[in-house]
Amino acid sequence: MKKTILTLTAVTLVGATPAVAGNITAEVRLADVRGGQAPDSTEYRVEYFAPAGSLLNYGAELQVRQKNNEGPMNALVSAKVGPAIPDVLGFKTNAYAEVGSALSEKVTTRVGTRNVITGGNDYFWGGAVKLSRPVYGPVSVNAGYRHREGFGSFAMEENRLHGGVSLNVNEANSLGVTFYRTTGTTRSDAIGLGLSHKF
Repeated sequence: MKKTILTLTAVTLVGATPAVAGNITAEVRLADVRGGQAPDSTEYRVEYFAPAGSLLNYGAELQVRQKNNEGPMNALVSAKVGPAIPDVLGFKTNAYAEVGSALSEKVTTRVGTRNVITGGNDYFWGGAVKLSRPVYGPVSVNAGYRHREGFGSFAMEENRLHGGVSLNVNEANSLGVTFYRTTGTTRSDAIGLGLSHKF
């Protein structure tokens, strides 16, 4: 399953070329402003989304997190698909389901008479909905919700709300600031600074 997810993600991200209509976003999420579980970490994210005909959208996302430039890097990679939803009252809606893998170093610790393994390649599923709407000139607002949950023994259950503002620099590029609140196995409040490009 890991190879399938990695292949889908790689093909999707590499396929983000001018010949393929879509949107690619690069974002850095700054350290947890609430001082939750990851106060000293910074996250980097790349996401690509594109239409597949008139009925579906597909995409992929790569997230990488590291504690203040030290220790192991943790990464999540996911493939996404969702329906193409028409705009309603100026609101652009993007909904999708996803499957992904957590790529981290596998660590074996001896506890009494047995080995306990943590980390490694664990799998998850999720779903999300995002809304955006222009409010004045080149300025738009956005909001959304995402849920992720691990398969099997992978202890992951996250619920995330976000809201932000974006500014269209020109027809192809926009800058954004987004606030993220995550609860569940990960608890954090983070600020994201992003650049989006439309092909």
